[in-house]
Amino acid sequence: MNAVLIRKILSRHDYVGPFSEGLAPVRKNGKWFHIRPDGTPAYWLRYDWVGPFSEGLADAMDNSRWFHIRPDGTPAYRQRYDMVWAFSEGLAEALDNGREFHIRPDGIPAYRVRYEKVLPFCEGLAIAMERGEWFCIRPDGIRMDPRSINTPV
Repeated sequence: MNAVLIRKILSRHDYVGPFSEGLAPVRKNGKWFHIRPDGTPAYWLRYDWVGPFSEGLADAMDNSRWFHIRPDGTPAYRQRYDMVWAFSEGLAEALDNGREFHIRPDGIPAYRVRYEKVLPFCEGLAIAMERGEWFCIRPDGIRMDPRSINTPV
């Protein structure tokens, strides 16, 4: 991208975020959407907030409820949550009714268990917390026995 184009994009928006998966989140007149590298909007919808794309979806917020959107700006699913985060290894953290868990790209929870806190998946495991204790969980939400995790000696 040349410097003239960058200055033009920056001057037309209140905020421009980093490009991810070919699109960048921007804020203009208090509303958020994504732009292409040439500065044109990727879609006509506008949201209260959008984040960068990860694994084909971006987190978005509208009317204080969170969900994920596709590159064309359409919601990826109907469900709305108190908060959602970026996808990692096919799952994203979600918060609903004060409890955290992971959801699939279709917005359906990946498992039934709810935790005080969950972190993103990395190499097939995520860290979760319940009653002040941190531990690892599998993508099905099952707590791992620490003795079963292979760690370098």
